[in-house]
Amino acid sequence: MEFEECEEEQEESARPRGEKLEFSSIAEAVEWIRSHKAEVAIGTIVIVAGVSFVLATGGAGALVLAPLAL
Repeated sequence: MEFEECEEEQEESARPRGEKLEFSSIAEAVEWIRSHKAEVAIGTIVIVAGVSFVLATGGAGALVLAPLAL
């Protein structure tokens, strides 16, 4: 388990900044955001299964995926 986590972290750190990430479920996107809080920027657009969300902050600094209204 630790080996897999380490391997995933190495792959992600090697990924060029600005590369598009795709998620098939909201749970997968939320888990990625939780484990990469220091790397994500407020206002980042996240697309989950074709639906757009924007990363915002909620009360007490919590990160929130809010539906993007165009």
